[in-house]
Amino acid sequence: MTQTEAEVNDLRVQALHRRLAEHSLGGHWQERERSPALVPHVWPWEAIHSCLMESGEVIKLGHAGDAANRRTVQLVNPAITNLKSTSRTLQMSIQLVNPGETAECHRHMAAALRFVIAGDGTAYTNVEGEKMLMEPNDLVLTPHWTWHDHQNPGTKPVVWLDVLDVHLANFLDAPIHENYNESLDQNGNYFAGSSQPVVHEDGYCRQRYGVMRRRGVSDGRAVPYAYKWRDTLAALREMAAAGERDPHDGVLLDYTNPVTGGPTMPTIACRAQWLGPGEATRAHRHTSSTIYHVIEGEGTTVVGAEASGGAAYDWGTRDCFFVPSLGWHRHVNRSKTAPALLFSVTDRPVLESLGLYREEAA
Repeated sequence: MTQTEAEVNDLRVQALHRRLAEHSLGGHWQERERSPALVPHVWPWEAIHSCLMESGEVIKLGHAGDAANRRTVQLVNPAITNLKSTSRTLQMSIQLVNPGETAECHRHMAAALRFVIAGDGTAYTNVEGEKMLMEPNDLVLTPHWTWHDHQNPGTKPVVWLDVLDVHLANFLDAPIHENYNESLDQNGNYFAGSSQPVVHEDGYCRQRYGVMRRRGVSDGRAVPYAYKWRDTLAALREMAAAGERDPHDGVLLDYTNPVTGGPTMPTIACRAQWLGPGEATRAHRHTSSTIYHVIEGEGTTVVGAEASGGAAYDWGTRDCFFVPSLGWHRHVNRSKTAPALLFSVTDRPVLESLGLYREEAA
């Protein structure tokens, strides 16, 4: 049987594909494996807390070089369970340090932040020698390549959100990590111990980077800093009372870089949000992923195609939830008597720096 012209050409295409593969090449016309789309998800606090407390009983906090050098429960998007990742750029986890424990000192290229969920105010993160006390709902920054360790000298466990841009750093082939006692000081000697010495007491960063500061204190990069919840809550209340609302997000505050006034970090923006009693926001979408933590309150976030109404995701105090990039979303505070307070992190600064950020209102 004589082959048709199409059959002959198909054989030649198959041969070409084999040649390309042999030389680690590929044709633009060839099918390629596509990454799955991230999906909205809610992680109930009851499940998170139960697993975290159990980990505190069975997982011993290890040394800096051990796999268990931090005791965290990671939030994993159901679409990418193989990556153990919350999004493709950011990882949110919940960390536990029991009374008397130390999470030993290290530094890495990934930027990190801590949003405190529970504690008695005696635990602290030591960032570049400053003892930053961790009171509930405080935000503590450990920018990339800063030494940091965690200490809990109190009598109660301390729990906080860990957020890192580790997946972005890994994607960009910058997964550099260094343990404190494996590094050399300026005299060529190895650092001693598992924790860095405390050089400055709590509040030093807010004084150093405050309204009055010496010249040349920063070149504009993210700086170690602690944002106190009492200040954030006061600002939210004042804005709510004044009626200063965003139609899509209610009362919204950005945690800004104290030196530049820009995003919290070059790769991570943090926000605090107040939804008034019974408030329902308008839908919008944007090219950045957002991970939320419910500080207090109960509500519903509707995510999905605005024309079809989307799917409702209910949340309560201390739950976490995720809204993917380009997902239409709007929030509803289900309480008619109390506000709902949200903390959120987003990779928006990355998109903006690359000219890829877009936002659209319904």
